Amino acid sequence: MQLQDAINFINASLAPAVLVTGVGLLLAGLQSKYSTLVTVIRQLNSERRGLEPLDASLNRVNKQIDSLMQRARLVRNAIFCFYTTVVFLVFSSIALGIGVLSALASSVLVFVLFGLSLSFLFIGLGYATREAILSYRIVQLEISDE
Repeated sequence: MQLQDAINFINASLAPAVLVTGVGLLLAGLQSKYSTLVTVIRQLNSERRGLEPLDASLNRVNKQIDSLMQRARLVRNAIFCFYTTVVFLVFSSIALGIGVLSALASSVLVFVLFGLSLSFLFIGLGYATREAILSYRIVQLEISDE
């Protein structure tokens, strides 16, 4: 292995490493949001148990739980996609290392794994965006109902 090979390997390794860090930050934010959503759903569910079947606020609580469940599903899907992104980024880094160290022609495998990781990243971003739009619409509806 020559110095130029080592430099090329380090340069190629930076993209997955930077993406793992970025996706990790997205995951931290989404995990926090998911935890908050689950806590609020549990609180509303407890409140719902204490209401009488004909109580007017029961309908409001049911609507809130339904909308929060929609948001929680979108956040859960985004989290799943981001974790899958990290898995494929790690696999692409391993394939890249094996290719450099053993001089195997693994460039197709690296491209496929990296492409899969980017695909899951964009799908996860789509879920996160849909959740943000939905959360804004829900707040608008709640304000207009008051």
